[in-house]
Amino acid sequence: MNIRNNINGDFIEIKELSDVKPGAFINLDWKGKNLMLPLSLKKGSISFSDLKWEWKYEYNKRNKINEEEANFYEILSKDKYIKHNCQFVPRNDIS
Repeated sequence: MNIRNNINGDFIEIKELSDVKPGAFINLDWKGKNLMLPLSLKKGSISFSDLKWEWKYEYNKRNKINEEEANFYEILSKDKYIKHNCQFVPRNDIS
């Protein structure tokens, strides 16, 4: 997984979610699928979605993004979705 800002086509990988800018996208490899989801601005979260898949980080009660608990949804229709379980793996533990 990586998140990149796309400002003037530079595709710079970001290290902190607070650095996400309009035009950003996330790349996910999940169960043989390669997903590239654009930033989708929503109140109360940082979300990446192509309307079929959604990767979302929620804000906590202190108004800080919880980077360790992302939610991943497969969107079936406007009111139907499947929530897939995610487990936080620190970047230095990814090989």
